Amino acid sequence: MPYTIRKVDGYRVSSPHRVHAKRTTKKKAEAQVRLMQGVEHGWKPTGAPPRYLKRGQKRRKRRR
Repeated sequence: MPYTIRKVDGYRVSSPHRVHAKRTTKKKAEAQVRLMQGVEHGWKPTGAPPRYLKRGQKRRKRRR
């Protein structure tokens, strides 16, 4: 399904059937589109750490 990002008082993420986000940032809108496309193609969120981490490693904290 095609997802669109439009700049309307922030950014809006929508598909042909509904609006998924309103007044979000561009970075968050792009991340949400990637997430929805992944779910559409069979990805299932499990909460497991990403595969690039080796056993015993922890995720780095993001700097703000």
